Amino acid sequence: MSLSFFEAVLLDALVRGGGREALILADIEGVRAGLSEQGARRVGRDYEVEPISVTSGVFHPKLSALVADDDCHMLVGSGNLTFNGWGGNLEAVEHLHPSFSADAIDDAAGFFEMLALADNVRHGAGHHCEVIANDLRKSTLGRPRSGDIRLFHSLDGAISDKIADAVEVLGGATRLVAAAPFWDSGKAISRLCETIGLDHVFIHAHGGGTVQGKIGSNWPSETSVEVRAVELDVLKEEKPRKLHAKAFEIICRRGRLLISGSPNASTAALGAGRNVEACVARFQRDRIVGWTYVPSSPPQAIDPGDDADDGSEPIGILRAVLEGDRVSGQVLAPAMAGAASVFQITTEGPRKLDNVYLADDGSFTANAPGLEVQSWKGGRLVVRVEAADGSAAEGFVSLAAFTEMTRRAGALGPRLLAILAGTETPADVAAMMVWLHEDPRRMAQAAMPISGGGAGVRASPEDQTVDVADLRNVRASVPETDRTAAGGAGWVRFMEYVFAALREKRGPLEQVGTVRNVDADSEEEGDTTEEVQAADRAVDHSMAVFEKFLDKMLSPGLVELHAFRALDLTQYICERLLPDQQRAKGWLQRLLDAFSRIEIPDDRIELVSASILTLLGTRIDENELRAARSRLVGIGADLHGDCPSPELARGFHSVLDQNASFPELWSQVRAIRTFREQARTYLDALARGQPAGGYGELAFAAKDEFATMADAFASERSRKKIVVMKQWSEACPKCHRTLPRIEIGKLRSTAVATARNCCGHVLIWPEEAEKNG
Repeated sequence: MSLSFFEAVLLDALVRGGGREALILADIEGVRAGLSEQGARRVGRDYEVEPISVTSGVFHPKLSALVADDDCHMLVGSGNLTFNGWGGNLEAVEHLHPSFSADAIDDAAGFFEMLALADNVRHGAGHHCEVIANDLRKSTLGRPRSGDIRLFHSLDGAISDKIADAVEVLGGATRLVAAAPFWDSGKAISRLCETIGLDHVFIHAHGGGTVQGKIGSNWPSETSVEVRAVELDVLKEEKPRKLHAKAFEIICRRGRLLISGSPNASTAALGAGRNVEACVARFQRDRIVGWTYVPSSPPQAIDPGDDADDGSEPIGILRAVLEGDRVSGQVLAPAMAGAASVFQITTEGPRKLDNVYLADDGSFTANAPGLEVQSWKGGRLVVRVEAADGSAAEGFVSLAAFTEMTRRAGALGPRLLAILAGTETPADVAAMMVWLHEDPRRMAQAAMPISGGGAGVRASPEDQTVDVADLRNVRASVPETDRTAAGGAGWVRFMEYVFAALREKRGPLEQVGTVRNVDADSEEEGDTTEEVQAADRAVDHSMAVFEKFLDKMLSPGLVELHAFRALDLTQYICERLLPDQQRAKGWLQRLLDAFSRIEIPDDRIELVSASILTLLGTRIDENELRAARSRLVGIGADLHGDCPSPELARGFHSVLDQNASFPELWSQVRAIRTFREQARTYLDALARGQPAGGYGELAFAAKDEFATMADAFASERSRKKIVVMKQWSEACPKCHRTLPRIEIGKLRSTAVATARNCCGHVLIWPEEAEKNG
């Protein structure tokens, strides 16, 4: 098995064809080969690999099931899941469809049902097998059946016995022709001949030679029947490839039987209780014309391949599923139990995850904090279990939440994964914004971050065999692990990771950098390449979509739920897409206005404070300083505490020029007083009956009202003309008439106004914010 081939050739074709999920069932030797392929990066996420351990043989069928709603296509052949198996070697494959081979597909369903329960195999794919069997049976409902095409497998008995029974149905054999790359000494083919009543067999001697194997011979050397070497016309090629096809033709008295698939001409393949094999049997009734051939000579004997062997036992194989911070798995081979350690295999070497205790069946559960988010960002995930006696097993880890992610995210899934990995494009960003804009509730499925600059989150309230299957409800099961049931929680965690990725420091997207560099360097409008122009359009589209989404996030009814996610997204857009300063400043102002209307949790005050200082840093004057202080006081910031970290506003700083450092801004904000603070100072002095300092700027800003305010210290009449508003209103609290617009503006900006269209009283609104205003 070659996972590099599968990822490079088949997986993308399946995805382009609309496939949602892919599963490979493979012998443990195939999985062992896959573990050595560092180029296989998508296993466990984009597709699943389930190892199968056979007690006294290998899991050897080559069967592909492409399943859709009430339909399927099946391929049964000889080719392994490798580059050579799908093109380099001479192979044979049967294509089956319910329209003409419903019997064979029902037989395949029976194969998977038996595989789920067979005593001579160990695996964790029982549920997979049940789902496949059910889907195959659904596809054959109401389809015609002739019995002329069947699927033979070895889970319910020897394939050779089934061939003999089929020959008897067709009236007995008159000729047997066989082609296969691997043979035992001749015992299997001799037994088959004797069973069907033949004393000789024609065997294809391939001009291009045969694939070299690790066991068996390329020719039967010791048979009890006569062997006649021939060259079959049907297997001739102009440029002959090495033979790996397995095919048997038996001419019978009342027809012809063709067998092709995975079984070689060996006792392990054709006999009972050994390999797990599968092949297609075609009954061609009343046909007595068979393959044509010319006499040939037996090939030169080739010894089995001798792989380098250092005398050590091969690494064992396990299967595992990652859900949240826990890895659950099972060692399939060899048998392991007792105390053990679990490691993650990385390019830098093994990294210990946990100490575990292996149950008698090899199952275990290990703690693996941080491993899930790492796996979402790409790259394969392999774990190793080492027992106290030195035995060890390795295996791929399946990401339990991946199926739920693909179901919920649909076509956006690859784009979200690109954002997680930091490889997104402006088109990916735009697609994500459209997806979120369509249903903002999708954002509620992600947890709120603990802090804008941190990674923490808190929960939101709200041969080997090949089976490539487009399954609808796949799970990777270990004892007590239900992947489907775990999907909802996994989806929430996945969205947490996406929003955490938006807060990571990454700089501008590569395409954006290209656009900006061209804009800076080009003197003429026509200097940009088509690629750069396309990137520029994608950037503009992304920002336009984002602005629409920002409108929705900050709208009444949604702002309390989405304000902080809006802040995260805005900083991400600024850092990755580099909007112009005026645009970014407008976004920041809208966000800060939104924060003035909601309660700010204590753990988010520093983040909002950093955003306030960033806006102040773009323009520093007395009015802006007071506005910044007013915002800070309004959110409950501790102005006597430490200065906020500028790192929390990193995204904004990537596009907004700052005229002073954060410590300098913090010092200036602490030194100034807002008009409302001065109004409170004035009212305190008035309560004591003694004028005081600390509100001189208010006296100048509210000079029309301050004559009355100053006289109130000495005049009871003037004191009675001052009304302190206990709650915000745009109407006079005494006369209940709406104030003139200019007075409403003064009340908001300087905390002091006059009820000019009614009683003429001086109105003072000393509160710092108007949450409901």
